[in-house]
Amino acid sequence: MNKLKIDSEEFNRILKNLHLENLSLNPTLQKIALEIINSGVEITPTVIKGALHRGKI
Repeated sequence: MNKLKIDSEEFNRILKNLHLENLSLNPTLQKIALEIINSGVEITPTVIKGALHRGKI
């Protein structure tokens, strides 16, 4: 899978979907989310919760 970038169409689609759910990410959180997405780790509720607890998101 290609690495996503802030200005990539796929990442913009993610942000748009979040907006439809009345959610948003500030630019700092967008960068952190990209790091997690591009890390190659399977994104699971556990990964998301771990990032939240470590203060990454």
